[in-house]
Amino acid sequence: MSESQDPAMALSAHDAAHPGGGPPAAPSRPQAAARPSGWTGGRIAALVIGVLLSLVSLALLGGGGTALWADTTQRDAASYLTTSAHEFATAGSALASERIDLGSAGTGWLYTPALTGTVRIRVTPAHPSPALFVGIGPTADVDHYLAGASHTLISDLWTNRIRAIDGGTLRSAPGTQTFWAASATGRGPQTLRWDPADGSWTVVVMNASGRPGIHIRADLGARYPSLLPIAVGLLAAGAVFGAGAALLIASAIRRRAGRASTM
Repeated sequence: MSESQDPAMALSAHDAAHPGGGPPAAPSRPQAAARPSGWTGGRIAALVIGVLLSLVSLALLGGGGTALWADTTQRDAASYLTTSAHEFATAGSALASERIDLGSAGTGWLYTPALTGTVRIRVTPAHPSPALFVGIGPTADVDHYLAGASHTLISDLWTNRIRAIDGGTLRSAPGTQTFWAASATGRGPQTLRWDPADGSWTVVVMNASGRPGIHIRADLGARYPSLLPIAVGLLAAGAVFGAGAALLIASAIRRRAGRASTM
């Protein structure tokens, strides 16, 4: 074979190796490894805990603010926090509240005697009427006294929801009973004040004679002597939880931003 090679044949061999023409392609570089996002498990946990703490903080601050508002703006001249007046009527012998549990488990702690302080019940006849009787007594004794008598049960003071209970007339006037923890009797508006104790209690409004037919307006008040310290405690706790939430959230975001700036 001749040492000299036909240039056309050499060009053909080059074209076969590089059919697209032009210079040979540079070898491809391996792709860079994906960078981590920077949101580690610890940072995500800090952010989630911070958000949860912020929600707790808002709840505490809201409760403390409401308690402070009530303590400073809603007390009457005698320092009672009082409901608006509600009107009730019955053709039976008595108006009776649902059982009131004081100092019981669960939400009953909200109505512990130490928290509520002195309770005041004011009752005003809607029309001129005979003498009224207002009393509060142990639920078991009140239920026994009203058993078989026609009366109306006040299921919810705030919505004026009532339930009529059929029966006859009472056998004796309320003033003859000895189980009342506190009572008030007389013509015109009556005010009952009571220092509550743990237990189950029922409030009753009747004609002093026990005869049927009652139409009254009533409101309920309590002193809540510890309301201001409770408000301050809730606000302080809310501020602490809020500060902790801010630190956790800021720490998680700052570390993420710092890592992003180094990329």
